[in-house]
Amino acid sequence: MKRTLCLLLVLGLASAAVQADDKKPGELTNPLEILKKVDEACKAVNVVKYNAVAEGGGEFAARFGKIQATYVTEGWIQGGPEKYYADAKLTLPNTPEPVRITGGTDNDTFFIVDHANKIAYEDIDPAVMGPSGGMLLFGLMGELTHPTPFSDEINGPRREFRGSQTVNGEECYEVHVVYAREGAPEGTWCFSKKDFLPRRRISHYTQQNGTITKTISNLVIDPKLDKEAFKLKVPEGYTKTDDFAPALIQRPPR
Repeated sequence: MKRTLCLLLVLGLASAAVQADDKKPGELTNPLEILKKVDEACKAVNVVKYNAVAEGGGEFAARFGKIQATYVTEGWIQGGPEKYYADAKLTLPNTPEPVRITGGTDNDTFFIVDHANKIAYEDIDPAVMGPSGGMLLFGLMGELTHPTPFSDEINGPRREFRGSQTVNGEECYEVHVVYAREGAPEGTWCFSKKDFLPRRRISHYTQQNGTITKTISNLVIDPKLDKEAFKLKVPEGYTKTDDFAPALIQRPPR
């Protein structure tokens, strides 16, 4: 009996040692501490460039479809990026092939390019982008250049550390957040262990039984940009107009 107890004790100590080795020195487990570091890291970002994939899941799969885009953004104003350039391919259930749309603003003029019909729309009025302009930003990770990027997460009623995840080869902390605002979707975030910047967000809309997942890759902080980075570049053979763009892609009915 004593021999058995000794064996169990040795095995238990060995197991504990293995579990202790699983946690790398310096890694964090406190979700609030992680979020504060993430908030600080995002506030240090001025300009950002990345690739993004966003898509709906569950009941939202047939409603939101999928977007694959490259974004360059700077600043934040009136609920959106102050300056941005987006080149996107959108796929909806009623579109058998992806629809490519390019658009953006330098906070002076706004533009959107209909590649299917080779028309570029540009004007000082943001309405020139038409109803499809907002869809360009479906994959945007706006927290990267927001002035108060993670205040809602830090001040939310509940946060939970869920361990580690690998996102596009990037080792990340996973944190689940319940927000204070009534009706707000819960969020599951993945933050890089190296730079504390977000790499994925899953928004959980429990009442609608749907999710929206945004994942980013090839993240470049403060890239060197030329002065024309946020301006319209009309491709050869395209027509330019200041008319307001029509809907360039149609969402399916709800």
